[in-house]
Amino acid sequence: MKLIDLNKKIEFNPDKPVKKHFINSKGFHAALICLSKGVEIPPHPENYAVLFTVLNGEGVFTGGEGSKTLRTNECLYLKKDETRGIKAITNLVVLGIQDMGNGGYC
Repeated sequence: MKLIDLNKKIEFNPDKPVKKHFINSKGFHAALICLSKGVEIPPHPENYAVLFTVLNGEGVFTGGEGSKTLRTNECLYLKKDETRGIKAITNLVVLGIQDMGNGGYC
């Protein structure tokens, strides 16, 4: 068992996202992503599926089917090779879990 206190990993930079990986296993990777208000990760494709869960704040998440505004305790799943981007409306803390498997929807 490994206990991880995500509160200790929260860190904001006013100019760029702060991404902290904390689990790297064979089937999935997990990271905490913190974006200050107005900071953006421009839309781009990735070769893995991902589940984004907003732990705190509000942001616009872009995927292959458009954009959605997510708030605390909402999540979004994006398939492998699907475009993704994030823009923080408020200070935003996101849990990202990369699916290193087949990347399909449940």
